[in-house]
Amino acid sequence: MSHDFHSRLRALYSGEVEEVWARIERETPATYWEDNAVLGRWDTYRALLARLQPITGRRILDAGCGRGLLARRLANEGALVTAVDVLADHVSEAREGGEGRRPSLAVADLRDLVVTRGAFDDVILQEVLEDYSPEETLDVIRALAQGDARRIHVIFRRPGPWGGLIAPLLPATLVTTLDPVDVLRSFHRHTPYRLSHQESVRRRSYHAHMVELTLQPGLEYGDP
Repeated sequence: MSHDFHSRLRALYSGEVEEVWARIERETPATYWEDNAVLGRWDTYRALLARLQPITGRRILDAGCGRGLLARRLANEGALVTAVDVLADHVSEAREGGEGRRPSLAVADLRDLVVTRGAFDDVILQEVLEDYSPEETLDVIRALAQGDARRIHVIFRRPGPWGGLIAPLLPATLVTTLDPVDVLRSFHRHTPYRLSHQESVRRRSYHAHMVELTLQPGLEYGDP
């Protein structure tokens, strides 16, 4: 695990910014301004769940799980969930939070994951690749693709304010340097995955874009 990368993430998700993320990674919003992010994320979860049906027994890797809100939701829906995050504090909170069925949780850098071939049906990356540099993103894509999951779902955090008090507290996370087109091009050039579905989710100032990539068995990397 890269010490520099770990230090960078800890600096990003600390202090006042960490407090804001903790507020928006909750089941229900507490203020009008949090409503944008909290309910917008739940809209995204519902759109994702629709793509994962039938979900009971589905083996899912939540890569970059944060505090485990999505992982717990998937587990309670009947999925067999493995959830990993680079920040140990977030994984600890994920272990303590919520009720019902529990995902399997671990601390791991996505670039260093060794994914057993065929271990997962679906891999989910929710607002995760934004935290990596372009070079690091390619390492993540290659690491996850080695598992030959049937589908990989990537949820991109789109530029723009989340409204009210949240916007000025999250300057480093609001202006993303990640270009979804570049990410899809990397999947196309370096993995046997191809775009199979995409949709946008909006709730007032919240805006996310979800893409689904499906494994094409036998496809040579770089094929058109």
